[in-house]
Amino acid sequence: MFILGKVLEALGCADVGFALYVGITQPHGMGNEFKLTGIGILVFLAGYIVENLSGKRS
Repeated sequence: MFILGKVLEALGCADVGFALYVGITQPHGMGNEFKLTGIGILVFLAGYIVENLSGKRS
């Protein structure tokens, strides 16, 4: 469970980075950037919750 949490956190961070890239490169990408950032935050939050439920602390 701990590793699953860390993987989800990493995917969330990567998604937020991708959202920043989309927002910079697309002329009207602000709406897409907000959607992707929200998804990334939710994935990261899910990973954080799974990590805390596993009982291990880093």
